[in-house]
Amino acid sequence: MADIRYLAEEIHDVRDWIKIAGQALLTLENKDSPDFPSFIRSKDSGSPPDPDKSEPAKTSTHRSFAALIDFLRFLTEERKKENEPEKGEKEARDLAVRLIKGYYDKIGSEDIKRYRGDNPSTFRDGHLLLALARLNMARTLLDIGPPDAEFKKVIGEMSAAIAEDIRKTRFSIDEQSRHLFHDYITLFAVRAADTVGSTYKDESIVAEITDLYPNLARTVHQGILAQLGAYHAQDASRFDPAELAFRICLLHRLDEHGFAQIGGPTLSVIKEAQSLNGSWPTARRVFLQNHQINGRMGELHVGSNDIALALAVILCGEINRGRGENVPLMLDVLHRAFLNAKASISDLGDRKGWSSDRTRPQDHVESWTTAVVLSFFDRYHTALRRLRQREILGKYPSVTYADADAFQWPDLTPSIRSDPSDPGAERTFTVRDPTASRKLNAKITEKFLSPVKDSPVRRPKNISLLLSGPPGTGKTRLVEEMAKSLNWPLLTLSPPDFLQGGLEKFEVSSAKIFDDLQKLRRVVVLFDECEDFFRRRETETTAAVSERTMGAFITAGMLPRLVLLREQGWLIFALSTNISIDQLDPAVIRPGRFDFEQYLPHPSQSAQKEYIRTEGLDEGLAKLLENVLGNWTEREQERGQQDYQPVSFRILDELIAFLKSKEDASEEELEREIRRRMSPGPPRLTDS
Repeated sequence: MADIRYLAEEIHDVRDWIKIAGQALLTLENKDSPDFPSFIRSKDSGSPPDPDKSEPAKTSTHRSFAALIDFLRFLTEERKKENEPEKGEKEARDLAVRLIKGYYDKIGSEDIKRYRGDNPSTFRDGHLLLALARLNMARTLLDIGPPDAEFKKVIGEMSAAIAEDIRKTRFSIDEQSRHLFHDYITLFAVRAADTVGSTYKDESIVAEITDLYPNLARTVHQGILAQLGAYHAQDASRFDPAELAFRICLLHRLDEHGFAQIGGPTLSVIKEAQSLNGSWPTARRVFLQNHQINGRMGELHVGSNDIALALAVILCGEINRGRGENVPLMLDVLHRAFLNAKASISDLGDRKGWSSDRTRPQDHVESWTTAVVLSFFDRYHTALRRLRQREILGKYPSVTYADADAFQWPDLTPSIRSDPSDPGAERTFTVRDPTASRKLNAKITEKFLSPVKDSPVRRPKNISLLLSGPPGTGKTRLVEEMAKSLNWPLLTLSPPDFLQGGLEKFEVSSAKIFDDLQKLRRVVVLFDECEDFFRRRETETTAAVSERTMGAFITAGMLPRLVLLREQGWLIFALSTNISIDQLDPAVIRPGRFDFEQYLPHPSQSAQKEYIRTEGLDEGLAKLLENVLGNWTEREQERGQQDYQPVSFRILDELIAFLKSKEDASEEELEREIRRRMSPGPPRLTDS
């Protein structure tokens, strides 16, 4: 189990450094080419201006744009209030708009060479695809309209070129060709294919790449085993911890069973190869075929931050899969890599950032490496938050967890969720509606669910709901369905959670619980059967002084915490009570406590009929149940029995289940079943 206090401290530190890295990236815009927005490739202290300003650093621009959108999404999440932008957010938004409108929106309507180069390369194309996959999210964050041109044709062309390159080189029988194709390139090609296919809801446009996955998984698996063999044979000429990291990241995506077999040993080797300062030994150079820079084949010196980013991607995936065996090791490795990155930032005055630790001269910054560092910090922060949330929820006995992210790269999900309200990405919200207006489903969707699904960071607009009504009217079911519709965890808190140490330690227990709740995001919380904590206290003439004083103490302690929880703005919470709201302390229903209240009665006869018709009963059986229920209700109401209980949805479910198991049931048998469930006390003798 990870230490929650340590995670909180690390999250705070990483969050601050994401802001530093994001603001550093903003300084690396190429301002000498206003008609063609881009990022500079690199900058040395005192270096002369680049003589050719017309040719932007394409790959660096694609990589930096992707990191910029990740940074914008992060800043949107970190806002304390809706209309209070974070430091650097305006500059980041303005730069993103310039890049979209002046650069990426023109893809498809202009010569694609402007973006891919005269000789397209898999490396550049992969990063261009990853940049394009961010566009829908960027438009949502920036509130700008769709492009004039269609991207799918261009995406298909690039995907076909990437697939052909992988076939010719990665699967080549020529050893030299295989050696030139580094799996750093393969990793970005696979991430690009998966991301674009998911974003544009059309896997066919990248099918030529995804069709290679089975063969690629086997090849990568073999490559990992070869690297492990070289490490244990102490063959430094063949062992490359960087390539090992990229391959195990690929295997994590391509072959879950294979990763389960060799993932742990591989990560242990990567940890052992890490230096005390958090860096890794020099990796072999990545040769970028067809990627010409100054007339020669491009080279990329893979740095320690590239390795750290790949490991952070794996950590996000392991947390998403609910596996914890590799988490402690990876936290240790990534913490050291984080410290190394913090210590290696360069400040040239007007330019700030990072450069590769493989080629870094003094006072040198690169947009590429700065973008990699920003992405590493962002993924590490995401993993830490998700891990802390998992650890906090694990402390409580009543938690229904959300389904795991189905996307293969869950670290990317926050930045490519282009249209949260897309019907394919949500679940229909439907509960049994006992209200006379029949508007319950529509209003829950309008006020609570749709604002979350329409938010690019899935942040709720309305936070709190007070539910009242007799037992069996569906209050708990309603909250459960809200959580399912959002695919958020549901945490149910009941009196035993607050009274673990006895009544005298209630204040300590509630403080710990609400401190945990403040750290959660995108969770539905149900306070179930907690009405005694919020009940109106009796006067001195009807209650003992000690009882009244203790009750007032409990209520006074709970209310400010509810206010703070509502102001936190990342949860939806509901208080479910079997008493009417006029029996609650007046302070509970003052403005600022709950956004809405809803009374749920037992279902009316019309609501009963509507529900019965939706539960799959044969028409004849449905009619039989409706008639018997109608007669029963009318007869019992006429008698005016004090012990008469209205028909609840729970009883309806039991009666429907009875009819489904006994389709030849008579009216007398069905009425006997109703009486057995509705009448208090032991069974009636004549019905036995």
